[in-house]
Amino acid sequence: MSEIRLITKEQVVQQLKISERKLEKMVRARAFPPPLRIGKQAQWVDTVVHKWLAKTVEAQINWEAPKRCSKHS
Repeated sequence: MSEIRLITKEQVVQQLKISERKLEKMVRARAFPPPLRIGKQAQWVDTVVHKWLAKTVEAQINWEAPKRCSKHS
């Protein structure tokens, strides 16, 4: 098993470029994985955050422009 790296709320919001309040709302709405509570600090496993981000952007990565129909009169 590889080493588990924990990242803080501050690091998560910095990576995602969102506010702490937005992150908290996403967790409450179950749109983002809940943190691990270690003492009073909320932390996430970095691979969990990367997995969530990859899943979130998958539709954009796989997006293809619609093919145009050529009209012949």
